[in-house]
Formats: sequence, structure tokens, C-alpha cells
Amino acid sequence: MKIRLTARNVALSERLRVHVRGRLALALGRFGERIEKVSVRFTDSVADADGRHGPSQKHCRIEVGLHPRAVSVEDEDADPFTAADGATDRLSRLVARALDRERDESQRAAPPPRGSKP
Repeated sequence: MKIRLTARNVALSERLRVHVRGRLALALGRFGERIEKVSVRFTDSVADADGRHGPSQKHCRIEVGLHPRAVSVEDEDADPFTAADGATDRLSRLVARALDRERDESQRAAPPPRGSKP
């Protein structure tokens, strides 16, 4: 599983890199070869929805490339570690649902086995 970490206006320390990679290994390890790539992006969002400046929030967006679709989650917190934890917590469930849907769709599209009656 290839993991790409990027940051804009957020310090991407080695400690944060190790933390995120460990969380992703726990969250996605059971899916093995089904995951092509993972992209994690941290940004600093200092303005609230009304455009006013408030406390700095670290935004964590994780995108997972599955075949044939991709899924993504986002979380935000003043602490980038907490934002990453929130995103990875939801990520495992989201990937599992996406792979279940893919399996169900492929089973519905498959022709019935030989000799079976409709």
C-alpha cells in the first residue's frame, strides 16, 4: 500500500508521519491488496464558515484508491493528530462498505451457475 502524505501550512513532523502511517496500517491492513494507494493531506483552515478568523483548525483529508472507485474522509481539529485519528476511525468502515458494495454488484452481474434454474 503506497501512502502519500502532504501538508499545506501545517508542520508535517516525523512524529506525525509515523503516527498517521501506524493508524492507516491498523485501519486498512485487513484489506491488503485491494487498496492501490492512500493520499493524506493536512491543511490549516483558519477561517470559519462565515469567513471570520477563529482558532486554527487542522484539516485532514484521506483518499483511498480502490479498484474501480475511490473513497475519501475528512476530519478537522485543532490538533493534527486528533484530526488524523478521527479520519482513520471512519475510513476503515467506509472502505469496508465500499468493498462490500463492489462485491454485491459483481455477484448480481455474474451469470447464474450452469445447471441452475431461474
